[in-house]
Amino acid sequence: MDVQSQSFLEEVIEKLMGKNIFVNFTVDIVFFMIKLIICIVIYYVVLKAVKKITPMFGKASNEKVIDESLRSFITSILNIGLHAILITFCLLIMGVKESSLLAFFGTLGIGVGLALKDNLSNFAGGLIVLIFKTYKVGDEVNIASEMGYIHDIDIFSTTIRTHNNDLVIVPNGLIVSNKVINYTKTPLRRLKFIVGVSYDADLNVAREALEKLLRENPKVLTNPVVYSHVDQYADSSINIALKGWTTNECYWTVYKEVLNGIKEVLDKENIGIPYPQMDVHLNRVDVK
Repeated sequence: MDVQSQSFLEEVIEKLMGKNIFVNFTVDIVFFMIKLIICIVIYYVVLKAVKKITPMFGKASNEKVIDESLRSFITSILNIGLHAILITFCLLIMGVKESSLLAFFGTLGIGVGLALKDNLSNFAGGLIVLIFKTYKVGDEVNIASEMGYIHDIDIFSTTIRTHNNDLVIVPNGLIVSNKVINYTKTPLRRLKFIVGVSYDADLNVAREALEKLLRENPKVLTNPVVYSHVDQYADSSINIALKGWTTNECYWTVYKEVLNGIKEVLDKENIGIPYPQMDVHLNRVDVK
């Protein structure tokens, strides 16, 4: 029985070797490794070349033919497209058939479209922002209660650098469906301060002191004129609204300078700034 089994195995091995199965398998492995190395080299070289060439186009001319917003958006699209083309090219080198690739990408497209429907709305939002020029890189905006400067516009989101130097990423789909305030669109910007004074204060004196403080700032415009008015009779104070105009570039400088000087000018006129308080009256009740 052992002799028959041994002869059977020898016969099987002989036939396998005769058909060069191991030789063909080894050759296939070698060819696969060569193709894989070629794909890796092509992928690496092309990406490195693109990264080195791209900055040269920005430095080729001093004129800004394409604004920074559009440049950032196009760069992100080209980056994704380049990776998709390289992956497809590498798969073709590896021996994947074109029909299989088309079927794969078709199925993948349907799956990705269903899974990333929100991101598709973000992509459409990015196109709307660029086409209608809602804002551009460097604009001061207020979006989704986030105030700051546009740092970057991507295909799916917009990055805002706040006044605290934080980077806030807001989806483009959320932006186009919400209120957007672009302060850079207009050259002038109104200043508004709400100052609470005591009920015992002389309102005319308080208003004149506040208007003088704002009017004497050299960065505040003389036309429209500086003015003030009673804004609210609050629980603990009379709130005065002080208003004036300045340029966008000087807005925050003037705002901080005036805010720092309000208490000083009111103290000179002996006008108090009250703090919230509550009067409690106790009535004595005789219990028999």
